[in-house]
Amino acid sequence: MRIEITCTDRVGILQEIMEIFSNFRVNVRTGEIGGDSGDKVYLSAPELLVAQYQSIERALLRVPGVKKVRRIALIPSERRHFELDTLLRHVAFPVLSVDREGAIVAANLAAARAFGVSLDQVPGMHLQRFLPRLQLEELLRGITAPRYGFPVTVRGRDYLLDWSPLALTDVAGDVRSLAGAVLTLQRREMPQDQEPSREPPPPSVLWDFDRRRECCLRLQQLAPLPDALLITGERGSGKSTFLSAAYYLSPLAEYGDVRHFSGGEFTLQALAETTALAQTAVLLVDDLDLAPEATQRGLAECLLHGRFPPRLITAARALDRLPAPLRQLFSTNVISLPPLRFMRPAIGKFADMILRDLGEREASLVDEVVHTLQLCDWPTNLTGLCGHLQGALGHRHARNGGALTVQDLPGLPIEERLPWRVWGRGLSLPEQMEKVERAILAELLAETSAGEQSSRELARQLGISHTAVANKLRKYGLSRE
Repeated sequence: MRIEITCTDRVGILQEIMEIFSNFRVNVRTGEIGGDSGDKVYLSAPELLVAQYQSIERALLRVPGVKKVRRIALIPSERRHFELDTLLRHVAFPVLSVDREGAIVAANLAAARAFGVSLDQVPGMHLQRFLPRLQLEELLRGITAPRYGFPVTVRGRDYLLDWSPLALTDVAGDVRSLAGAVLTLQRREMPQDQEPSREPPPPSVLWDFDRRRECCLRLQQLAPLPDALLITGERGSGKSTFLSAAYYLSPLAEYGDVRHFSGGEFTLQALAETTALAQTAVLLVDDLDLAPEATQRGLAECLLHGRFPPRLITAARALDRLPAPLRQLFSTNVISLPPLRFMRPAIGKFADMILRDLGEREASLVDEVVHTLQLCDWPTNLTGLCGHLQGALGHRHARNGGALTVQDLPGLPIEERLPWRVWGRGLSLPEQMEKVERAILAELLAETSAGEQSSRELARQLGISHTAVANKLRKYGLSRE
């Protein structure tokens, strides 16, 4: 039996209500507080008899603040559950939810049929069992934005997957806010004569370590917007990866109408074809700065005059490599990826992720190897790091496995990226070192609040004694004392 109690909101009234059920030795299994005005108490007592209810009803009405007591068929949460279950049962496409570990919590009948199991078998099974190529770990970790139009294959059938995170808090990008996700799968039609440029980009993983974390959060904010988006960075810094991720973070990915060109392929003819697309289409251009100048000028003119319906997401090595009109258009919607040498503390994490992508989960990195990798400037960034790790794996396989060692690493790039001779013209070596030393200390001080600017904290970050740090701060006039 289920009961609805209308009462005023006062301290202790719920305790008095529950005491009455206890006195009649009736076990209340579930309950909730709510109602349109927040003045309802709903209780479920399956073992309550009609004769007991009549006595309990009279006792409840004697409690100060209780206005009305009546029997009901379902408490609100049960009604919502049955209504939602009925709705999902009649949905023709698969719908399911997963927890933070990727285990399936609930699914509708269409999902069970797509997976080839019975409906009661689905809860508790891991999603990776049915979608082995889905980069589930990255979806469940870190960035909590929805994804749209992920191409996946289930038992030989092609689907487009929409991923909607379940957040416990409204803090964007907070890992602790992610409780799981709801997934929907729509059948994907595969035309026989599909052009390569119409194929969606492969789903990508965003490694949100160190300074890339800020770029990932900015991508999460800008990708769903209709404005043109530019991603800049050095060679190998991940522009193509972010380009692909921006597409799947845009709700337009649900429509699947996409054109993808490299800079050299994006000619005036390709520009003319894309201007005829609908507003639901997405144009992806990698290395826009390598496109012909006439195409760049034509694109700028179309954007400035509002004659470019599709959403534009593009990448270039730097904003200043584009013509002035395009620089003006992208000035507020640009994401600049940091080079790998700006993220030395995270190089070990990047290396671990690369090894996992290469299928070498057992090839651990010892501290000496990580430190050696951190000393390099990596002019080709993640591409160069990946190439050197592949070479190291070859050496490792030749000596029958084990952990990677420094001896496994091929010749590392040792050339520094800064133009030292040009920068230091006219200065002696000690004078150059003092300028670098002062700049490092000034930047560290600028990044910390006044209450944390102690010589001991700076010494910990720099790996020298706090006395040496205090002396250097006084020498360069940076001391706050």
